[in-house]
Amino acid sequence: MDLLIAGGTGTSGRVLARRSAAAGHRPRVLTRGSSHVTADGQHLVHGDLTTGAGLDEAVDGVDAVVDLSNISTARYQPARAFFTTATDHLFAAEQRAGVSHHLTLSIVGVDRFPSAYYRAKLDQEAAVTAASTRTGVGHSIVRVTQFHDFAALVLQRFRFGRLVLAPLLHSQPVHLDDVADHLLAVLADGPAGYAPELGGPQPLDVPDMVRRYARVVDPTVRVLPAPLLGAARRVNNAGGLRPATGVRGERTFEQWLTEAT
Repeated sequence: MDLLIAGGTGTSGRVLARRSAAAGHRPRVLTRGSSHVTADGQHLVHGDLTTGAGLDEAVDGVDAVVDLSNISTARYQPARAFFTTATDHLFAAEQRAGVSHHLTLSIVGVDRFPSAYYRAKLDQEAAVTAASTRTGVGHSIVRVTQFHDFAALVLQRFRFGRLVLAPLLHSQPVHLDDVADHLLAVLADGPAGYAPELGGPQPLDVPDMVRRYARVVDPTVRVLPAPLLGAARRVNNAGGLRPATGVRGERTFEQWLTEAT
């Protein structure tokens, strides 16, 4: 299968590109830079999600497009503008090229947890559904839980000297290899609308994840749970960030911890 991966240079995109190539697929990775083949054989193609420039050439000849693109902001308006604009530009190019399947990665609990970023992702899901109806390009939306790598992200972003404030989120983190394999399985089955959600094999609280990670990489830090308030606390305590049904990954947090450290 010929794939175009938008966001293929990011955390999940790099893993999907690697595992799809290993499975015999032919991935292309979208980049705002120039098209070229890297030293390790990765095929980068130029295209800009925000303007649409280069996307016609990028999607030409592919069977499916996987949108893993992201924006580094927690603010609603810029996040929404990026996600919906990128979606509309991709679907327009896919329609012109005759692409049959558009897959978008989303988040478990995006329709429940009160967060500006989650609202923007929910708007992206709506934009995907609308664009699929408008263009005739089949679509799948795959919601997954937080990645195991979230432990490292929290340690980096919420560290104040020797103190780390980890949000008291009840998660069910998943390994990126399992995410990539699940996405490839959805692609193999064809457009599904809302595909089965994916969660990790075991429920874990984020402060515990960060504490176990810090114990290996920097045992001098102290990790404290940061309680949630209001609606966020109610949704979190009700298990809103954990999948009720769907697929479960096999790789554990302990396995990721060994690999990461």
